[in-house]
Amino acid sequence: MKKYLFVVFSVFLAGSTFAQDFVRGGNYVTVGYGVNPWGYRGAGNAFGTYKKTTLGPIIATYERGVTDILGIGRIGAGGGISQTFFTEKYNYGTFEDVYRTSRLAFTARAAYHFEFGVEKMDVYAGVGGGVYLLFDEDVVYNIFTDSYVTTRDTRIGGGHYVFGGIRYYFTSAFGVYAEVGHGHRVASGGVVFAF
Repeated sequence: MKKYLFVVFSVFLAGSTFAQDFVRGGNYVTVGYGVNPWGYRGAGNAFGTYKKTTLGPIIATYERGVTDILGIGRIGAGGGISQTFFTEKYNYGTFEDVYRTSRLAFTARAAYHFEFGVEKMDVYAGVGGGVYLLFDEDVVYNIFTDSYVTTRDTRIGGGHYVFGGIRYYFTSAFGVYAEVGHGHRVASGGVVFAF
């Protein structure tokens, strides 16, 4: 009985310490946080102060391996969702202006995963595109009249994303990733789950 338990434990341990490569039929989910240079408006002017803050994007993606080896790698395809928040504050003495935008992005993407034969590592590059839902709110406070004027707007936009990244697996089902790109975000990182 002890030998049987030892064999089962050894098989489980071996399966959890060696990562699977990117494979056809494999499913990969990433959850991460990114850096986004996208924003609104200029920097104000010499008569006032200006402050801009950004949160996000907060990102979740899904990818599935769709091909066997083609050349020196495999192709994966999937999509993702992300949420970014922007705030700009202007103070010109006689009035204050707070401009908030949130961007909800739905993206489709495809990547080529290179087969370098390095255990636990997945290097990839790809392209994607998406639709953005932008929710704007502009609140202006006038000191002289002690009044607020609020305007709200919803817009739809679109854009591209060209990217490259690396994943490193600690087990066959869990790892970390880092990604750089142009378009939707300049960099992101987080965790990856494979099943």
